[in-house]
Amino acid sequence: MKQFWLTIAVTLSLVASSQQAQANTTEEEQNYTPSVALLVDYIDTRGDMFGVTIAARHFDPDYADWGYYIGYAWGSEYDIDVPEPGEGYAKEYMWRFGLSYSLTQDLSVYGGATVFIYEENTTDNIVPLIVGAEPVWERDRQKDWGAEFGIRYTFMEGFVIGAGYDTSAEAAIISFGFTI
Repeated sequence: MKQFWLTIAVTLSLVASSQQAQANTTEEEQNYTPSVALLVDYIDTRGDMFGVTIAARHFDPDYADWGYYIGYAWGSEYDIDVPEPGEGYAKEYMWRFGLSYSLTQDLSVYGGATVFIYEENTTDNIVPLIVGAEPVWERDRQKDWGAEFGIRYTFMEGFVIGAGYDTSAEAAIISFGFTI
């Protein structure tokens, strides 16, 4: 829950600090510059996931306010508790994809779907009395679909920061990158 309130606070502060925040109207033609952002993401889960996101925006003149993104994140292995003499470890992965809407040239909000994959690998380390026998590892994989929402802000002509929240991993998403 702490990450949720942190995400809300960062989102509101970015909106408040945007110097060009203005309402988009249909009579006014948008002159947004098309761009593609390459972002490095940190997702605050137990395995501390890191990932990459590609976000494109303003390439369709009929929908100049809209963009889209896709991202993938992975976490390092970490040990889990299993009864002795067993062993176990877990891994986490996440796919992210969705749409973004630009409030200004530099400020946009995004939202989309995520699939969070949690994988546990365990063994009881009991080996049959056969020469060359190995312990049997069992894999349990769980996929949870969720939603995410957040905000991205471009500053200093090309650097992008973002903050969001994911419901499937119940984690904050922090992004840094640049536009191409």
